[in-house]
Amino acid sequence: MRDYETVIIWSASIPEGDIEKKHDSVVEIIKGDEGTYKGSDKWSRRILAYPIKKQTEGIYHFIKWNGSSDTIDIIDKHLKINEDCLRFLTLRSDGEESLSSWEDTIDDDEGEIEEEEEMESGDQ
Repeated sequence: MRDYETVIIWSASIPEGDIEKKHDSVVEIIKGDEGTYKGSDKWSRRILAYPIKKQTEGIYHFIKWNGSSDTIDIIDKHLKINEDCLRFLTLRSDGEESLSSWEDTIDDDEGEIEEEEEMESGDQ
């Protein structure tokens, strides 16, 4: 059994309650295949870098779980036939840093760039 993280981008056009039901169905797949659900992190609505299935916004979900590689195939099959799932990706987690912590890193890096630009423009 290994640790995994699954990232799902749901269509922003579906109601909030339906997103929770779809999230719960993925968790049931994990638990049903003798896996362990460790938690999830839901980001708010985000603008996509490019349109996916004619959608310009999506809702990101990060699901942390422990299970076998066979569970990945079951989750993939379930999400491929789900029309409200724009994209998904499952990665093996090394346990040190999770995908959901990348948001903090990205925000920190952007702040440093803005500070550098302000200092450069003030010197002129």
